[in-house]
Amino acid sequence: MTWSGHILLANGDASTADDVTSTTTVEVDFPPQTVAEGVLFAGFAIAAVLLITFLWHDTSRLSGLQRAWLLLLRLAAFAGVLIIALNPHQRTQKESFRPSQVILLADTSTSMQQPADDPAVISSTEPTEMRWEAIQQLLSESPLIDKLREQHVVDVATFDSDLLTGQLRLPKRLSLADSEGPVESTDDEASADWEKILQPTGLATRLGDSVDKLLAESRSETLAGIVVLTDGANNVGRDVTSANRRAKREGVPLFGVGVGGTKPPVNLQLARLIVPSDVHVGDAFEVTALLQSSGVSDWLAEQNRSGPLSVLVELLRRDPDTNETSVEDSQEVQLGDDGVPVEVTFSQSPTSAAEVEYSVQVRPPPALLESRDDDNLVSRTVNIFDRPTRVLMIAGGPMRDYRFAKNVLYRHPSMEVDVWLQTGSVGISQDANEVLFDFPETREGLFSYDVVMAFDIDWSQIPSERREWLTEWIASEGGGLVTIAGDIFTHQLAAAEEEFADVLTLYPVVLEPVRPQFDRKDRWNQPWQIDFTPEGQAAAFLRITDDPETSQLAWDQFSGVFRAYPTNGQKSGATVYGYFSDPLSRTDEGAPILLASQRYGQGITAYIGSPEIWRLRALEEAYNERFWINLTRMASEGRSKRGLQRAMIVLDGREYGVGQTVPVRARVLTASFETLDQKTVTIDVYDPRGRPLIPSPVLRQDQTRPAEFVGDFRVTTPGKYRLDLPVPDSAESVKGEVMVTLPKLEMESLRQDVSQLQALVAETGGEYIPLKDAATRLPELLPNRGQTFVLDQQVVELWDRRWVMFLLIGLLSLEWLSRKLLKLA
Repeated sequence: MTWSGHILLANGDASTADDVTSTTTVEVDFPPQTVAEGVLFAGFAIAAVLLITFLWHDTSRLSGLQRAWLLLLRLAAFAGVLIIALNPHQRTQKESFRPSQVILLADTSTSMQQPADDPAVISSTEPTEMRWEAIQQLLSESPLIDKLREQHVVDVATFDSDLLTGQLRLPKRLSLADSEGPVESTDDEASADWEKILQPTGLATRLGDSVDKLLAESRSETLAGIVVLTDGANNVGRDVTSANRRAKREGVPLFGVGVGGTKPPVNLQLARLIVPSDVHVGDAFEVTALLQSSGVSDWLAEQNRSGPLSVLVELLRRDPDTNETSVEDSQEVQLGDDGVPVEVTFSQSPTSAAEVEYSVQVRPPPALLESRDDDNLVSRTVNIFDRPTRVLMIAGGPMRDYRFAKNVLYRHPSMEVDVWLQTGSVGISQDANEVLFDFPETREGLFSYDVVMAFDIDWSQIPSERREWLTEWIASEGGGLVTIAGDIFTHQLAAAEEEFADVLTLYPVVLEPVRPQFDRKDRWNQPWQIDFTPEGQAAAFLRITDDPETSQLAWDQFSGVFRAYPTNGQKSGATVYGYFSDPLSRTDEGAPILLASQRYGQGITAYIGSPEIWRLRALEEAYNERFWINLTRMASEGRSKRGLQRAMIVLDGREYGVGQTVPVRARVLTASFETLDQKTVTIDVYDPRGRPLIPSPVLRQDQTRPAEFVGDFRVTTPGKYRLDLPVPDSAESVKGEVMVTLPKLEMESLRQDVSQLQALVAETGGEYIPLKDAATRLPELLPNRGQTFVLDQQVVELWDRRWVMFLLIGLLSLEWLSRKLLKLA
């Protein structure tokens, strides 16, 4: 029951601090708000009339002064009761003003690296503005932010494959009317690093889910709207329907600011270059490039030209001695449909050993203005060596994988194969360069090999001293050890943990000491496919065809193996490439590991958990051959680079997508080949434009391997990244490279999807706005939803005082006494 608008009988002082205002008012409960209160006040009015009437008749014999005195006392007492009924009280309350809020949600997926305009607008003389740069210009150089901050707090969030909130908050700016002096930029605005915030690195665009999640996290009555700055792509997650429904349900206007041309940009891209990393002199190899185009069909239509467009594709070779680049070969290639890759293959047969950089370059016709030309050339470095790879193959028995692998490697012209069949005797015939009947008897003899392959061998036949040589050969000389689990001796090795601790240390997995039931026909009655990990799908040595996609298709067609040795997990630092997929073989540590490897000092140790890789031959014999050759090349990697034993860069792969993190491991020793006495080393990384990453990535010492340092860096631009690791106390450096490509998801549709943005904002109170109109239209369309709300209040009843009670009693007593004296009572 509060007087509407308050009866202000007394004003306290009002003060503001941090948008909090304190006010004091005196209020009474009138007029009545309910029927009962109305009846009460009507009763008071009737009682007042009756009291005056009765008093007037009762005092008719008194003089006028006496009647007036009694009437005054009666009315004073009645007025006191009426004041109590009106409940006068003092209200002190603190109020706060919550300003209106606007959220700017910017797309940071890699599709934002595409041009901001249609192909017809792109100039051949001026740099092409990318979509993310157009958004940056809108937010940093146009008056949009300043106009929004006149009425709203502006929050900035970004999204690609996930939502990232809290990127920046710009508080509401005081207007000139509210400010006593000139308005200046805040520290937040001055320090806003728009280039860093808007850098497009995401591998996918989750538009619908990101807006829906932002709406769920930003519920507020003061939210004036969400402005989505994007090209409208939505290639993962749900569509925009759920976000649109939530916005309508919660009354939040959505505004879609469209970025990018509505026609696909004209571009030729060398999407991938497939080339081996190591090639033996005289071995023919192929350099294969995948060329794809976008927007060319529309361009041909505008030019009134028919038929496929032909472009020149060149193979370039950089001479390692003169550092000059020359054209080795070229082809006229007809482009396929937009987005369909065309394979371009060049054959090479090196004649001398060197590290050679091969590049493939596409040259479009002069009339074709591309949206970008930094993807017209891709490069790879090939290590061409003339020394044959020496392989020592040891087998506990004539198992099939041993026989087939031996034949493959022995027939390869760049490999020399010596064999030791532990069950063999003098006089046996083996396809090999040399047949041994014992493990090498000298360190020099062992150290002359590049790879040792152990097919379920009896380790007890190798003396402990020679096993120490094996460990030294791997760790210090970069040797490669490949172990293949089998039916007989692998269990004996796992069970004799103390006796063969030095050998088990070399394994990248932990072997289960309980004997597996290999001989149970009822148990191993069907093949199970290899469950490849992401690392396995990306591993170059597991590519059994020239192309990664067809290689994965071939593995998918492979029926698999019947059995695998049980394992208890992987070692720290090991990489697992595949698991045995039989669900009944799982233990508390997971599925048995089929394929794994680890860095061990300068060398590599690899593990194969089944003696049945030979079953690949049922699919195609060439697949089995490629597997063993690639595995041998991978295991010998440390030996092929052993000329730089003091430092070596180890990369998990050679190709990465934009936005991915590249893990780096480096082995670095002192001039005396001892462990460095420092916790970190710095590696220089140069992006495709030749600019160094700042700050340079720091590699930290691996606590389990003091001679090795690990770290990573993130790639943000397509092209070749170069790595340069300085060798301590030396003018030399170790070099490496990785190739970075745009993800396929972001290349599927490169035009602005206007219909998607219109569906997002439909009936929410917002609308679709082209980027060029955003600075002028958005401030007018976003309502000011600032609100004032009560933080705290205190109410003090003014009539509830002791003197009020005494005053009423005094007035009534005085009236009674007066009536006594006047002989009326």
